[in-house]
Amino acid sequence: MDVEEIAEKLMLKPITVRHHLQSLQEAGFVEAFEQRAGAVGRPKVYYKIVQEPTLIGFPKRQYLYLSTYLINTMQSTLGESETKKILRKTGVEMGENVAKRLQFEHNLKDWTPKTFEKFLVEGYMKEMGAEPEAVEIDDKKIKYRLHNCVFFELSVKMPETMCNVLHNSFYEGLAKTINREVKFSRLTCMAEGDQCCEHVCQWSPK
Repeated sequence: MDVEEIAEKLMLKPITVRHHLQSLQEAGFVEAFEQRAGAVGRPKVYYKIVQEPTLIGFPKRQYLYLSTYLINTMQSTLGESETKKILRKTGVEMGENVAKRLQFEHNLKDWTPKTFEKFLVEGYMKEMGAEPEAVEIDDKKIKYRLHNCVFFELSVKMPETMCNVLHNSFYEGLAKTINREVKFSRLTCMAEGDQCCEHVCQWSPK
């Protein structure tokens, strides 16, 4: 049905229906399509329920609250030093697992700047919602930017814990699996007020 038909059946104003349809589209419950009645004139927009099931995102998930609470509880119970040890171990394991999964899925035998760009930057990081962009690449290094920090709110609250411990140890885990001669450097950081997080991954000469 189109907006006017839906509004008539629900006894609502079309502007109200449009507002709710937009939310339903964003959530993945309905989709819009155009259909022309005749040879001239603008096509009419119709709406239908999607056939494929969608991930229900309502109500809003409160993972940020849970994550903040867990880290604060660890710090107050175990102390700052012990919390950092646990998060460093967690970060290393995360990095190792990501690299090993990509190696298995894509039958990767050797990591190069090109394969790093394809499978980790444009693959994994895009899948995670980091909005990555490779800005410089050659046979020895890759420089890339992440325009969305997936832990941004937590990183702003606790940059030492998130950026300097968990984040850095994640890259340590990547390096252990990819190539122990690979060195990661962070040039900019969104938690410190920069527009993006910029990184360089450098391969040491053999």
